[in-house]
Amino acid sequence: MIARNLIYASLFAIGTSCVTYETNVTIGYGSCNEPSQTQGLLPTLSKALDTLDQYIWLGDNVYLVDGQWNTYAATMGRYNEVFGGDAFQEILGKSHHLAIWDDHDAGPNDCDLSTYDDFYTTMQAFKDFWQPSYPQPDSTSYYGRTFLAEGKIDIYLLDNRSFRTHKDSANATVFGTEQLNWFHKTLQESTAEVHLICMGGQLLNKAQVFENMSNYPAEREMLLQWLSEAPGAPIVLTGDRHSGEINLLEINGKAIVEACASPITANAHPHHDEENTTRVHEGTTDTQHFGTLRLNHSKDQWHIVVSLIDSSGKALFQYEYEV
Repeated sequence: MIARNLIYASLFAIGTSCVTYETNVTIGYGSCNEPSQTQGLLPTLSKALDTLDQYIWLGDNVYLVDGQWNTYAATMGRYNEVFGGDAFQEILGKSHHLAIWDDHDAGPNDCDLSTYDDFYTTMQAFKDFWQPSYPQPDSTSYYGRTFLAEGKIDIYLLDNRSFRTHKDSANATVFGTEQLNWFHKTLQESTAEVHLICMGGQLLNKAQVFENMSNYPAEREMLLQWLSEAPGAPIVLTGDRHSGEINLLEINGKAIVEACASPITANAHPHHDEENTTRVHEGTTDTQHFGTLRLNHSKDQWHIVVSLIDSSGKALFQYEYEV
């Protein structure tokens, strides 16, 4: 694998190359959307969506408050409040949108089955708003897989709330046995050349803080092993942290890359000094941003560029490699 870290490029200059690619896909992604706090990123995101093939909302797409998770009307009212304005109507009217949820879309802060176990109402609102069209093995959840580039790219959308137990409980789990079994089987049987795994919390970051998968070490190690053994290049897209970073971990000779993009409009909380040994750059983001993922294929090789973009269109961090 050839890899290099590139910093401070321009979003709208990215993509200039003399190489002719057989497949060109560009995906945007981001999380943590509370537009009552900031909206400075939205014009740049809207402009980027003119050329993005897909945009993925990685959780905390709305922040339910004051028990809004208890009734369908209150939950949908929050969606309408957040996404009903002109800026978001323009954004939702461009490209194609996918979404996963996290705690603030699902219920109270940091909710799991030990603190809140009635996700039916918010799940129904989530599905009615985002209208996921891909097959879903469990009608009470939303996890599933969809495709891009005629099946060369898999996108796995995972549910990290409906089955989550507390990290200190016996057999602690984030995704639950049924979802994990489905994911492993689907991953093994896939013929895709690139696997995009979308989840609410960070997978590679080794710091056992907040809601990172490092707090569930057995399940984390199992997922990493599966990704290292599966055919195709694994890329993990995550959110949640209110700071963004690009991480890399090699297992069994295979590189697993993770991009964490957070926040879109919520307040930023940088974690520059966090002991994350998988980060490929110094520090984290400290401002609102979204991510882009360029996937270009030619002559049995993928050229991949992972970027985190700020409100000026500048790449705060960027990682480029080939597989």
